[in-house]
Amino acid sequence: MEAVILSEPKMFTLFGFSKPHDQNQTYRTVMFELMDRVWEEVRNKKLSHTGINHVVYGADHMMFAGIELTSPPEEDSLLEKKMVIFKKYAYCKHIGPYRDLDKTYRKVHSVLEASGEQPQSPQMEIYGHWHEDESKLETEIIFNLGDKEEF
Repeated sequence: MEAVILSEPKMFTLFGFSKPHDQNQTYRTVMFELMDRVWEEVRNKKLSHTGINHVVYGADHMMFAGIELTSPPEEDSLLEKKMVIFKKYAYCKHIGPYRDLDKTYRKVHSVLEASGEQPQSPQMEIYGHWHEDESKLETEIIFNLGDKEEF
């Protein structure tokens, strides 16, 4: 899929965990650490969910990993609620192995460069349902082009 710039608002209500990215770890390592915590809480509390993982990359290397729940968790849940709103954004859907995500990122950066747009935080990756056939894996990439959002 080609990268595009959209002005159709997109909003997510996510529940998960956040932490600053430790420069001594890969982003992938931090993402898996956070998602493991999310899924442990979801299983322990038997929370109903969509099954789609979201990773939000914010200013100052802040990371948030979470999911959309079908109903809000009880008050005793450890999950943090995070609202993410994109008013204007660059978007591209990657279909294929995760190891090839850099190709899709290059498409997004090319569209941004051609348009003169400057991305702001946050940036988001949305991971579709797992598939054993890597060629069918889907990952959506979103770069904020509107107001900068802080964690």
